[in-house]
Amino acid sequence: MNQREQLPAISVVVPTYNAGRYVEEAVASVLAQDFGDFELLLIDDGSTDNTADVVSRFATDPRVRLLRNERNMGLIATLHRAYAECRAPLIARMDSDDICAPDRFGKQVAFLREHPDVAIVGGAIRFFGNVAPNVFTFPLAHADIHPAMLFYCPLAHPALMFRRELLDQGIIRYDDAFRHAEDYHLWSRLLLQVNAANLPEVVLDYRLHAQQVSSDSSDKQYAASLRVRRQMLQECGVEPTDDEIALHESVILERPLARTDYLPALAAWFVRLEAAARQSGYWDEQALHRLLKGKFIDTARRVGADLSALAKVTPTASFVSTEDVTTVSHEASRASLAARVKRRLKSMVWQWRARRSKS
Repeated sequence: MNQREQLPAISVVVPTYNAGRYVEEAVASVLAQDFGDFELLLIDDGSTDNTADVVSRFATDPRVRLLRNERNMGLIATLHRAYAECRAPLIARMDSDDICAPDRFGKQVAFLREHPDVAIVGGAIRFFGNVAPNVFTFPLAHADIHPAMLFYCPLAHPALMFRRELLDQGIIRYDDAFRHAEDYHLWSRLLLQVNAANLPEVVLDYRLHAQQVSSDSSDKQYAASLRVRRQMLQECGVEPTDDEIALHESVILERPLARTDYLPALAAWFVRLEAAARQSGYWDEQALHRLLKGKFIDTARRVGADLSALAKVTPTASFVSTEDVTTVSHEASRASLAARVKRRLKSMVWQWRARRSKS
């Protein structure tokens, strides 16, 4: 058997930093996968707790490779170092305090083998820890994933598997200029070049705990994310005004602006986005419209607007129809506390990277 045949099918990259409390459970979930043809690269970024001692317990497993930075280098440098060590044609990401679904690797490998046009695949995640377990799903197809980037990152970084060729081509490189939102920035570049997809099933349990996010890191992460969105808008041919940025961000933050023309102004901004997409081809037009329509209706419901009235006037009628009024009313009657909690969890998506990035 030659060296090429001996290579694993997947290289699993797990960066760790002061994760002694959780890393054992995370690693155990990887080693228990029903798809066992992988190598696991555990790279400790100069931890000062007992992380190194915990991960050393797995050194006897032939699938495990232990790496350590002599000093703390931060997430970006740590990932780049680990990726350079990967040997497999597929690379899976995982964080040191999360838990893989036991069939995650098998499902993602099967999907990539069946869809050679897709370079990256993620999946749904389930929040747990200091919140009640709650599933968060993402758009499944590339056409819907790409415009969703306007509002949040629809690819859960620790739940992704991608093709090694992206590294070989130099496409996957995190930019330190976008620290705290380096993955969001990377996908904004990558989705212009390759196709991505998400599985509908939960592939990862994402742990939330009090030590994850500082307010300082969250502020920096939000600022970096805003820069990514501005870059995408400019590439689409839109140079937004301060008022338009405020309108857009109010949807993301779920904080409607206190102005009497809020919904008409928001609709006009969305119309401008659609016109730019139509001219530039930056986003799929139909997918963008579905996204903006959903965001507009959610926002209108949040402020208690009369959807019937909005469906009769321009420009709000572009995003609310009489059929929507009936559908939304029916859905509202079935709304539950769990559904409201799930909507609030969207804001937590923006805090994922802040906990692992260094200022």
